[in-house]
Order: sequence, then C-alpha cells, then structure tokens
Amino acid sequence: MAVRPIAQDRAVFRLVRRIGKAAGGQTQTIVQFRSDYCNRSRYYAGMNVLHTTVLGIVTLCLLGDTLPALAENGDAVPVTDPSDPLEGRRHWAFQPLRKSALPAVRATAWPRRNLDRFVLVKLEATGLPAPAEADRRTLARRTFLQLTGLPPQPEELARFLADPDPGAFERLVDHLLTSPHFGERWGRHWLDLARYADSNGLDENFLFREAWRYRNRVLDAVNEDLPYDQFLREQIAGDLLPFDSVAQRDRQRISAGFLVLGPKVLIGNASQERRMDVADEQLDTIGRAILGLTIGCARCHDHKFDPIPTTDYYALAGIMTSTMVMEYRTSGGSQKLMERLVGLGPEGARANAAYEDYWKSRPQLVARHKQADAALELIKRGDDDGLVQHNKDHADTVAAEALDPQRDATERQAAQQALIDRLAQKLDAKPGPPARGMIPRDMETPAHESVRLAGQYNDHGAQVPRGVLQVVSDGPVEIPPGASGRQELANWLTNSDSGAGALAARVQANRIWHHLMGRGIVRTVDNFGHTGERPTHPALLDYLADELIQSGWSLKSLVRRIVLSRTFATSSRHHAAGHAIDPDNRLLWRAHRRRLDPETLRDSMLFASGQLNRAQLGSSVDYFPGERATEAGPNKTRRRTDLPNRSVYLPVIRNDLPELFDAFDFADPQCTTGLRPETLVATQGLFMLNDKTVMQAAEATARRIMLEESSPERRVERMFELILSGRPTDPERSQFMAFQAKTQLQLTQQGETEADVQAWAMACQAMFGSSRFQIVE
Repeated sequence: MAVRPIAQDRAVFRLVRRIGKAAGGQTQTIVQFRSDYCNRSRYYAGMNVLHTTVLGIVTLCLLGDTLPALAENGDAVPVTDPSDPLEGRRHWAFQPLRKSALPAVRATAWPRRNLDRFVLVKLEATGLPAPAEADRRTLARRTFLQLTGLPPQPEELARFLADPDPGAFERLVDHLLTSPHFGERWGRHWLDLARYADSNGLDENFLFREAWRYRNRVLDAVNEDLPYDQFLREQIAGDLLPFDSVAQRDRQRISAGFLVLGPKVLIGNASQERRMDVADEQLDTIGRAILGLTIGCARCHDHKFDPIPTTDYYALAGIMTSTMVMEYRTSGGSQKLMERLVGLGPEGARANAAYEDYWKSRPQLVARHKQADAALELIKRGDDDGLVQHNKDHADTVAAEALDPQRDATERQAAQQALIDRLAQKLDAKPGPPARGMIPRDMETPAHESVRLAGQYNDHGAQVPRGVLQVVSDGPVEIPPGASGRQELANWLTNSDSGAGALAARVQANRIWHHLMGRGIVRTVDNFGHTGERPTHPALLDYLADELIQSGWSLKSLVRRIVLSRTFATSSRHHAAGHAIDPDNRLLWRAHRRRLDPETLRDSMLFASGQLNRAQLGSSVDYFPGERATEAGPNKTRRRTDLPNRSVYLPVIRNDLPELFDAFDFADPQCTTGLRPETLVATQGLFMLNDKTVMQAAEATARRIMLEESSPERRVERMFELILSGRPTDPERSQFMAFQAKTQLQLTQQGETEADVQAWAMACQAMFGSSRFQIVE
C-alpha cells in the first residue's frame, strides 16, 4: 500500500466578494470561484492569497473589488450563487437521474455486467487496456471479507477452487448475501453514519444502556434486506409509522433511535440552547449520512457554497425541535397521578402506598439518571407519564386505569381499589424487565422555529414554517397541525420524483460502491455539494442509483450486481502504463488495495484461532445505575471488550475506544463517518507486536494448528490456510519451519515451558503483523 502524502499538489481557489449580509448572519456571503489547479501560492493585484495545501482550499483576504478582473482574465469562473436554491439546481447532484444509453466499447468480451461498460469506455478513451482479472483465490478472499468481514473457511475455499462450473462464483455470492454475517458487516457501515455509541460522551459520559437494541435492529434490517427507503423512513419517524403488529411497532420505534444517539452537552447550557444544539447535531447527521450535504453550515448564515439558505435550515430545525429526544425532570403526569391518589383520603393513601411499594420492588423499571439534569427517554407504552409502563410479554400482569378528575370520587375510589387488588394478585408473578429502547416522540405542541441571528439561540429573527430543502423539492411540504413534520420529512427524503429521493439514492449507491471498490465514484462520500469532489463516472453513478430505486431500494440487489461485475473482479496488480496515465487510479485500471478495518482485523484473528463466537450479542456492558461510562469506582461499569464475539458487538464508549479500534482508524462515534481514515504508521506495527489480544489470538492459533496437524510441514500449511487463506510456496514453508525450530530450541535452552507452543505462536503473530494478512488485494 502506498503511503499518501499529507499535502497534495493541487488546490481549489475559493474567491469571495461582497454581496451583503446573509439572512440570519453577520458575515459576507461567499460566491464560489474555481481556478486551475496549482501547487504554489499566488499573488494578485489587490489581493493576498494564503495557500493551504493540506485542506486543498485557499483562503483569500480581499483588499479590493478585483473579482471581475480575475474572471475576465480567465483565472476564476463564477458558479452558482449559493443563496438561490432554484438556481442551485444546476449543480450535478441536484439534477434528476439521467438514464444514459449503455456505452459502446471495443473490447466487447470484457464486460460481464452493464456497469462494466461505463468503466471500460473511460479506460479505452485514454488508451488503457481492459484490466486483468484477479485469480480465484484472491477474488474469493476479497469477496468473503467485503461481504461478511470474515475470511473463508479453508474447506469452503477449497470447494470453491475445485468447482469448475462458471456459476460457482455466483452461487458463492448468493450464499454470502444470505449469511447473518452480511448484516454484521454492512450494518456496521450504517452505524458509522449514525454515529452509533453506547455512551453520551462530551461532558457527562453516561451510558446509553439500551443503544444496543438500535445496533441489533440495524443489523437485522440489513439481513432482512429491508428496502432502503423504508429503512430511512424508520430512522427518521419509526415511532410515527403505521404497523401491523406489536413486533413491527417496536422494531420501527427502536429504529427511530437514530435521532437520539448523538452526543449531547448536559451541563452548563440553557435548555433552549441545548435544544438548538441537539437539533443542529441531528440535521448535520441527516444531511451528511442521507443527502451528502453539510446542512449544519447554514445555521449562522446562508451556506457559503451550497444552495441552502438559512431559512431552509430553520425550516428543518423546527421539525427537530418539535421532537423530544431528552426528557427533563418535571412534576409531570406521574406526580399529578400521585397527587390525585393522595386526594382520595384513606383509600387513596392505601392505593398510593401500594403503588410506591410496587415500584420500589421493581427498581429496574426506573428510567432516569438521578445524577443528570436530563435523561434519555425510553420506549413508553402510552401517551402520558400517567400511564403505567408494562412488559409486552406479560401484558396480563399489570393493569392500570386512567383517572379522570371529573369522575365521582366514590367511583374513582372503587376503580383504584380494583387496581390495588389486581396488583396484589400479580406481584408474585415476577415479570421480566420491560422492553425498552431509545426513541424520540413528538412534542405535545409542535412549533415553527425562528431564524437565530448569527446562530445564537437567544437572538431571534423571523419565524420560518417547518419544511424541507427547496433545492430538491418541487414545492413546500404540507405538515398537518399538531405534527412535528418528521413523517413528512421521511417521505420527502425517499421521494425520488418530487423530493430528495434521487439525491439519497445517488449517495447510497456511491457508498455501496465505495465499500466494495475501496473508493467512491464521488470520493467525498459525505459531501456531494460544491466543496466535494465531482464523480469520476457520473453516468455510472446515475445508472447505479436508478438500479437501486428500480429494484425496490434493495441494497442486497445492488451489492450483488456490483460483486458479480468484471470491475469488482479486477486484479490489484500494478502496471506502469496505468500509473503513468492515471496515478490515482480514478479510472479503475486496477483494484484498490485496502487495509483491513479494525473489526475485520480482530475478527479474522479470532477466526484463525478458532475462538470466534458467531452468536449475536445484546448488551456488552455490565451496567451499574448512576455510573458514568469512564468512571472508576466500587461499582465501575465494566465494558466487556474481551468477548470472543464479532467486533460489531463490542461497546463503543465515546472518548474511550478499545485500543485496537483507536490504533487502526475506527469511525469517530462523535459524528457521521462515511469515509474512515486509512493510516499506515509505525505504532500499528508495534501494536501488533505487543498487544495482549494479538498475542492471545496467536497462541490460540498455535495450539489449534498443533492439535489439528502433527508434521511441521502441515502445520505451516494450516497456518497459511487459516490466517492468509493461501498456500505457502516451498521457500516460505522452509523458512517458517526453520524459524519455528530455531525459536523452540532457544526457548528450551532458556528454560521456558511449552517452548513448542510459544515458537508456533510467534510464527502466527508474525503472520498477523504481515501485509499479506492486513491488506485486501
């Protein structure tokens, strides 16, 4: 893998001119200009230029009105005024999907799928030949790792390699798509976007005790191939959608936890400020994850580059602030219910005592942190705090009746006595804890938001009706009175005719391509705006997005289509001609090499050692009420990072990730991460030499190969099969046998016990640290 330089040799000039203050802002609106790529600072008459190659953006301090002269000289070309959403539709990402005719190619035998033609036609236009195909062993390992995050079992691989049928690879792909491990692998991709974590982070790092339910629901939805448009609707408004069964209702409610999972500042800021900050975080996540847009940049002023005015931002913010994701401690429905009971005299007091005794005997039902100013709301089985929460599996165990203060007192006393009697009969039933989850709900009185001048929560401007982005809307979205607008937002996001569905399909199709091919057609996968990169193959992107929609928004269908293409099967072998013409491999003359992500790295070591537990896991945190996720104490919350289950089930504690995750570029759980960094640094090699998890996996692998094979030759071969999905060459076999024998002799002379096991473990650890293990060809 090549080590990329931090500073690139080109940058894009962004020039600004004065056109007045933005609505809601106190700074100048920016009009974007592009210049030719350059690798040096420039100085124009009347203008200082600060060239920042690390960011690829040039900051300019205007000393005079020189932009017209620059435009006339050809140094800068004006583009769309970002404050005008209608004019902004000229940007490629906001255009309707274009159905292009399949390109004609010269090498007609090379394309295996229609999408191959879009790749080959660009290669042929530059004089590059059709790429070579990877060998079957390399292709099989690549496919297993990309679809399931696990290497192939040696026996599975052997059967595939021995099968001469041309349909063998297609059958292999179909088998992997139905594996539960597909959801674990591809569900994790969405969790990166959803900024999934098991704790709040920031100032009060309280645990999200029920976050794992959202995680598992995402994995299940991917395995079920839930249509992506329905998946998105559930993420935004799952608690509001119709349902056919209680199970479906709960699944949809849990999915809406997408809005709740973000980090929140819990101390110090006013409730109004916190409300606006939470809405800002939600909009930033929705924008980047679903639309590939930086919506949050329009909080203080019109977006500097994209056609998102501040009014659009606050139209969306009104939807979010009309949605409750945190519950503040008040004397609400529960307290009012207690007051009513006390007001009934002796009978009411007896009912009140029974009520309190019951809840004291069920402390696990309490849903609030006493130490926090606010608590995340759990699934509620009613519309008011005055209704009793109960377990759906024991619906007959607890019954409750709402008390109407207008009813006759005697009738109320009789009803309360009946409630007490029923509770007394059922107290010994010992029901399990109620089903819970982190979900939002609409505020009782949804309201429009006003523009906040310069983004300040307490500096109000004009009120903006709740709505959506104008640039991808045929007209305003009608939100019924009394509704937050989340359901309408969810429908707009997935409407490919008059809403943002075409953009959402482009973004998702690009993400799928990115995960399978190593680079997106749009490389800035979270940014389809003016500051993002343009697609390398725009016709291919629209073709894939259209295929996604036409398949009923089936992710598995699009994954299958790409994996069975000739482009996916391309060899990663380097050749001089391709590098000379396209050094960054934007034309796909070879496959991109990729390093294993930390989850696949860990899971592959557990796989080789035979320790991997393939069962789905629930919570991986031993929780003690009131404990912060990173707090030390007598009842310290224990994060079970040593579990042998898939890494997707390990706890993700904000500000305190597992060491392996930290070392190998895990997604930042504070925000949407569509493109993980991919570093190659010396500390990673040191980690593989010294980490306890790696050493334990190496020892377990050594014991496994010693148990399964008796001869040194076969042990080396088994080690290659389990760790590399490969076969050793004769020189490699001899080298490993010599290394093991020499190391065992040295350890024996030093008086070490189990010197043979330790010697084989060192050989396995060396292989875990090799590029052949860590790189996907």
